[in-house]
Amino acid sequence: MIAALLFVALQAAPPQQLPDKPQYRGQGQMAMFDMICGRVFPDDARIATAMARMPGTRALTAEELRTYLKDDPGRGWVMSAGSSRIVVTIESPPIHSCAVRISNTDGVIDERQWQQLLATAQARSGGGFVTLPTQTFEVGDIRSQASGVQKQGAGGAAEAIYLIRSTPKKPGLATEIRMVRQLVAPQGR
Repeated sequence: MIAALLFVALQAAPPQQLPDKPQYRGQGQMAMFDMICGRVFPDDARIATAMARMPGTRALTAEELRTYLKDDPGRGWVMSAGSSRIVVTIESPPIHSCAVRISNTDGVIDERQWQQLLATAQARSGGGFVTLPTQTFEVGDIRSQASGVQKQGAGGAAEAIYLIRSTPKKPGLATEIRMVRQLVAPQGR
């Protein structure tokens, strides 16, 4: 699963200029993550229907999707969020993942609210998760810090929930915050 974590961490969006007065704390992103990735995922068809009905949301083009998923198959949507955008991506199996990203932030979220959302998501998934130590990865000019929880199931099945902050090393550029839920099917499925 650590390899999957590294793989996700490498998929940061291109850096953006940090806004003059960022006031990001993550409430809207967390609500979107809870609904789409926590309650509807892994039902990709229901997610597509919900995203199509959401005002101001459009599907990502193939080129835009490559920005986030590289060569992996999947789908994505984007919507305006003040001076930024919220991007929802669904990566197709074998590592089935749902991510909600916002890229134009100062990197600070309401940690207490995130921990509450994480606890609720773990309970909804039947518990049994272990906390992963925070890991830092540097790829090019981007430093990604990942934290989260995961559980291993029978036959190689796994589930993980991550919070990833990807920050350019160059001062004045914004941090992308990504909330991810991943499911790995048991081997042989």
